[in-house]
Amino acid sequence: MILVLAKKDKEALGTVRCYPNARAATDDESIWVRGFPVSENADLKIKQLPVLHTFFLGEDDHLFPPNATTPIGKLKRLPWVSLESFVTVEIPVAAFPGRLQTKYNIRLVRSENPQEGNALLTNLSQWKKYAEHAPLARLKKLKFAVSDDNKVLVLGNPIAPIPGKEFWLRNNILLPCGFDFEIPLVSVFVSKNLNPENDSILIFEKDNEWEKIPLDYFIEGKRSAVRLTKGGFANG
Repeated sequence: MILVLAKKDKEALGTVRCYPNARAATDDESIWVRGFPVSENADLKIKQLPVLHTFFLGEDDHLFPPNATTPIGKLKRLPWVSLESFVTVEIPVAAFPGRLQTKYNIRLVRSENPQEGNALLTNLSQWKKYAEHAPLARLKKLKFAVSDDNKVLVLGNPIAPIPGKEFWLRNNILLPCGFDFEIPLVSVFVSKNLNPENDSILIFEKDNEWEKIPLDYFIEGKRSAVRLTKGGFANG
């Protein structure tokens, strides 16, 4: 089976880049992909690719449209490489302290099914003011981490009623409320590649900048812990 995609849709192949035996090549106009199995029960990730054309490869590299007995031409001689090499992923170190931010080439778009927030990004002043008078029972349900520039990420429900940006959580990835990945299934791919040990929280902004925050940087929202926080990471 040969799939043809537009060059602009190269990023979509990220969801299947680790598929065994898959290979890709480009010509002047398109991306050609081969190596996926021919099956009615094909992987959902393959079915969701933005495919322009599908062909089946016959003898002498003849290309047959689905259910056709007459070829429409022959497959060009192309420089085939493994799909994993074709769609590379750079995983630079990103960190909440110091706000070392890196562009990750995945688009966020408005979500058709907005999710309830699970986290709030605010500042230390607002967080301290709230924690000083909030009910202890409510604080116990929250955890927080503080960056070097006094940004505070608070996890838990219900979200603290203070100014800030709300995020929702999926696969240990925080996305701005009202937004989702252009291809929702990419969250599994992103989590696997950027957080393989599942020991951190990834937070994505609308402009695609992201940060990685280890889970052990978060501490319980005790009033005493908040009072003692002076900036930089609160690590207990």
